[in-house]
Amino acid sequence: MANIIEYVRRTSDTFIARPFTRVDGLVLSWLSYLRFPEELPETQTALGLMLAQIGNCSSLLGLVAPAHNPDSCEELLRACAISPRFSLVRVCRTVEEGSVEKQEQFAATTFILPGIDEAFIGFRGTDDTLLGWKESFNLGFSKAVPAQTAARDYVERVARETDCPLWIGGHSKGGNLATFATMTANSATRARIKACFAYDAPGFSKAAMQSGEFNSDWSLIKNTIPQESLVGMLLNSEAPEPCITRTTHPGIMQHSPFYWVIEGNDFATVDSITYDAYRRNKRLNAWINSMSAQQIERFTGVLYRITRATGEVTLSGLIAGMGNGSLEFMLRSLDGLPAQDRQFFTNQLEELAATMLLGPAPVEPKTTAERADHASERVADATAKFNDTLSRLDKYRY
Repeated sequence: MANIIEYVRRTSDTFIARPFTRVDGLVLSWLSYLRFPEELPETQTALGLMLAQIGNCSSLLGLVAPAHNPDSCEELLRACAISPRFSLVRVCRTVEEGSVEKQEQFAATTFILPGIDEAFIGFRGTDDTLLGWKESFNLGFSKAVPAQTAARDYVERVARETDCPLWIGGHSKGGNLATFATMTANSATRARIKACFAYDAPGFSKAAMQSGEFNSDWSLIKNTIPQESLVGMLLNSEAPEPCITRTTHPGIMQHSPFYWVIEGNDFATVDSITYDAYRRNKRLNAWINSMSAQQIERFTGVLYRITRATGEVTLSGLIAGMGNGSLEFMLRSLDGLPAQDRQFFTNQLEELAATMLLGPAPVEPKTTAERADHASERVADATAKFNDTLSRLDKYRY
């Protein structure tokens, strides 16, 4: 079964011969994770560099090391460098910003597609820094985080500086940024956008959805999620039903697009997510929705404080250090918090554990609307079980 690396290797037709697709969007969205501005300052210019020039460098360590799954990143970039479809793609207008004060982690890249006078704007998802993860948590309560407004400003700037049609996309938080930029851009910019591809991307908080900033037409948004999506099912969204792709690995590992299955020139799709994913996401969202925006902000603030107390700056470093003192530092930091914050945080953790294990606390519906919602949830649950059974049986059809 092919993944995006094999797709790039075996694809010989150019963008002139075959139009840009959502799989192409995933390839370029993932390349947006690379550290282009730091390693190759030429990519910050309007002219930029071709992927053939970038991928044929003797060492790509600085580009790929900070990214998730760096070995696969390097493989993908080197495949693009010799690909008839991708080698002449120009990487330009790269931007990378980070601010502890604003709790912002933002990076964007413009890719000029050869031969067809079109551009793809890719936004980086959450990187390995604790700062990046804190901003992602802020999505749960904010009307707009700094990276979202930066994404909209970036798209509008590229639109002013170019005159070609635009594609937009991103993976994980990058997909959220791409969607925000598309849905809140001015009308002139929006008219230039052909589609926005969001890959396993979280939605938006209630505050964001009620802010009045979003365009009412979601037809430009094209979501893709894996069978056991977690991140891509979080928070609220009005986007159309997603494309659901088959994967080769279980659980949370499916968030990595290197495990998504490609058949021909498109994703190998299934009709529904698994029942386990449906139930897990329903419970997680129930826990999130049980808190007010102020409570979510308070919870994430406490979590960030105790993780920073370890001295680690990356999530991978924090996890690796759990057996070497990081956990002890976190517990000490938690003990040192004001009693009200400590009690609130531990109560929410207990509520999360109970909700994930047992489901939300049952509430007896009283009004007609509540009874209708209850019945609708039961139908949705039964439908999810039925679809999961059909999906399992489908494996034995051939």
